[in-house]
Order: sequence, then C-alpha cells, then structure tokens
Amino acid sequence: MNRELIKQPIFILSCVRSGSTMLRCIIDTHPHLCSPGHLNLGPLCRDLYSAAYYSLGKLPDIATEAQRDHRAIAETRRVVDDLLDRYAQGKGKVNWCEKSTVNIDYLDILEKVFPEAKYICLYRNCLDVVHSCIKISPLGYMSELVAYVQKHPANLVAAMIDNWLDKTGKLMAFEQAHAGQCIRVNYESLVLQPEQVLKKLFDFLGEPWDERLIDSIFQVPHDQGDGDLKVWFSGKINTDAIGNGTAIPVTAIPNEWMAGIDTFHEQLGYPPVAALYAGQQSHEGQAMQALNLDDFFQALLLQNDQGKTLKPRLRGTCKFVITGSKGGVWAIEGNSAGLVLKAADEPGDCTIATTYPVFCELIDGRKSAVNAYEQGEITAGGNINLALEFGTLLFGNCL
Repeated sequence: MNRELIKQPIFILSCVRSGSTMLRCIIDTHPHLCSPGHLNLGPLCRDLYSAAYYSLGKLPDIATEAQRDHRAIAETRRVVDDLLDRYAQGKGKVNWCEKSTVNIDYLDILEKVFPEAKYICLYRNCLDVVHSCIKISPLGYMSELVAYVQKHPANLVAAMIDNWLDKTGKLMAFEQAHAGQCIRVNYESLVLQPEQVLKKLFDFLGEPWDERLIDSIFQVPHDQGDGDLKVWFSGKINTDAIGNGTAIPVTAIPNEWMAGIDTFHEQLGYPPVAALYAGQQSHEGQAMQALNLDDFFQALLLQNDQGKTLKPRLRGTCKFVITGSKGGVWAIEGNSAGLVLKAADEPGDCTIATTYPVFCELIDGRKSAVNAYEQGEITAGGNINLALEFGTLLFGNCL
C-alpha cells in the first residue's frame, strides 16, 4: 500500500470498562477504517525502541544521543507501519485505529513514534467504571487492575477508584497538552446520542459520515480480541449500563478521594458523587410500598421495648447508612437498657451500608442478606462482629 494513502494513525485512549471495545467496533465498521483487537502498541513500541536504540543506535555512524534517539524512533515506526499498513490493506481500508487500554501508560513513547496521530479520549462516570470492573470479573482481575488490588486488598471499590483516578488524570493531562490532536467522547453521550457524537467524531477524523453505519455495527464481522465480551452478543448499542454505579454503598468510597472524583466529574460534565446518590431512582419504584425508614427504626425500638428483639445483649453503636433519595443515616446503640436511637452524627463502633431499594428488599425478604453481601450490595465496616450482630437483628429472617 502506498504510504501516502495512510492518514494519521488513530488511538482510542481510555480507562478499562469505559466502552472502548464498542467504540473500536464502530470505527471498524467505517469503510475507510480498520480497528483490530488489543495490540498493546504502547509496550510494543517501548520494547522496539529499546532494541533499536541498543543495536542500530550503537553503530559507528551514530555520533550523538539525538541521532541515536532518532534512529530508534524511525526503526520503531518502520516496523509498526509495515505491520499495520499491510493489515489495513488486507482489510481494504486506508487507515487503522488501535484501542488497547494499556496504551494510556505509554503515551510518551506513542507521542514520539506517532507525532501526527489523532487520539479519541474516551471517558466514563467513575462509579459506573468501578461497578463494571467489580462485576465483570468476580473471580479475578484483568492485569491492568492487579497492582491497584494489591494496594487495596481490603477494599476493592477503593482499588477500582484508584485505577480510575490514575488513568483519568493521565488522560486529561495528555488531552490538555495535545488539544489539536484529541477529541473527547463521553461513553454516556455515545450510547444515548450515537448519531450526534459519531458525526462529530468522524468529522474530527476527516472521514465521511453515513448515519446508516450505526445499523451496520453489529452486522459486519469484526476481529475478536481482548475486551468486553458482551459486545459480541449484542445486536444494538445498549444504554442499560448507565447509572449502575450507585449500587455501590457510598461508605465503600474512601472519603479522602471524594474531592478528586468530584473534580474530574465536574471537568467531564458528570454530577458530583453526592448528587448521583441523592438522585438514585432506578429501583425505588419497586421498593416495599415506599418504606419510611424513620418509622421502621422507631418500630424496631418499640419491638425492643416489648421484649421482642432478637439480640437483647447488644453492646455498642451501629450506624446504618442507606443511600438514595429516601435514604439517610440512623445510629442505634445497644446497652443494658436495650436499644436506643442516637443522633446520626455521633461516632459509631460499626457501620452497615446499602441502598434504599436493597434495604427494602432485605426487610421484606425478597433478597437474602448473604446474597446482597456477596454481590457487593451491602457492606460492613468497623467492628465486624458487632455489625454482624446488628445485621442479624435487622435481617435475621432473610440470611
């Protein structure tokens, strides 16, 4: 293929679980563009550069460090061009797009090897990324997440947030420094308004837009590879993965990271964390006849006064943090007199956190507390043994 026909290479840059597999299939559907599975070009270019630098870069005709660097970059580009230009030619396309999420950690070398490249900076709401990371691989974690899990083995929500903050910070800094080569795409806008977003995207890439492309995404074949397997079982662009992040109990989010999430959310056009939980409405319409939690906890204390409590010897204070528009915080102290409702802002010995819909399902027996805990829909902190005692008091009939 004539190299002059190849336009600027394209890279999709994103955190894991942000919709990059779906976006690469969209781009691969365009008649001029091809996008293979994960090629991990970032680490490949790093290794090729090192090999060229310490081999051809050490030949007698190389006199300066600048010449050595230039030779290594040129050889790296030559190898990748030869590989992917032939791939594009074999696909009948004129340009290629690479989407490996690991590339976000190798932006320095990619920038050196492909100075004219265009970048699609794909973002997604932090809570939805965290929720998706945990739900997609309950028996293990993709290699890019392992280091974060090792840092936060006791709180996988914290591990996934750490990953999102790290990758989002790198990507936003790169976008700001290379504004002319980058276009921002929000996952939510992509799936809710695909025609509007894709028209702008392909215009940025210098490619013609045809609205019929959307209907062809799941009809034409795409090379499989690492990425979201759900794409291969889809027949349309789905919107059901938006807003699931508020299923994560808010108490699992480290307080010291709230400000960082909110800062990035504001820059990306997302609501702050508190607003996301306050606006949670997804399952509340199905909740147990709009259970009034103040009445519920008062009734619990009344049962205690009548000698009907399951745990009369509870000692300590448990705070129940229930998120959602009908949620709140309730603190119950167990002492020699029984159970007492305390001020919500008083310190507690343990915490039980869940969402309003899940709490209602637990109370009326539609959901098992064990299953809710295993699915990450309810969490406990502080004195775990005491939390279990209080949990048995409330949910003992639905364990």
